[in-house]
Amino acid sequence: MKSDLRLIVVSATLACAIALTGCSATPPNEPAQGAGTPAPQTETSQPSSTADVPEPVNLLDELKAADYTQWTPAPGNESRVAAKGPHGDEVQILLDPTAEKGLAGGGEWPLDSIIAKDIFQDGELVQIAAMKKTADGWYWGEWDEQGTPIAEGLAVEPCEGCHANGTDGTLGVVLK
Repeated sequence: MKSDLRLIVVSATLACAIALTGCSATPPNEPAQGAGTPAPQTETSQPSSTADVPEPVNLLDELKAADYTQWTPAPGNESRVAAKGPHGDEVQILLDPTAEKGLAGGGEWPLDSIIAKDIFQDGELVQIAAMKKTADGWYWGEWDEQGTPIAEGLAVEPCEGCHANGTDGTLGVVLK
């Protein structure tokens, strides 16, 4: 019960922060959605049959097992940079070896690419966000500094809506 309440409070806080920063899937010349913008979710869309059920992803465990903080920084992210969206005041974006190969060209990230973002507020790590390209689309994850999920899954809003404006789902790293 306590963890459910915490998830609701964190989700509502994140939704408010995103609404205040203007992150939306609507082009700049169209009005943004108002209070009806959905809060972050932790569920994925329901597959039509059990044969369509994607493999479960435990992305945070995968990041930690791969020692993601040692991955190659994305171009322009060799150190922390000012955040341009709803993610703290500074970020550092890191690419796993598969994602790093995607920088060579092709216009799309290779399958199984993982892009991680450490999110800082006033110099302190406050969140970790990551996205992994799967055969079913981008798998999104965002956790607080203790690893408690804020949002996680396929087709998660507001992640998917905001990132739809990017190149193959990415905003902070540009593909050639």
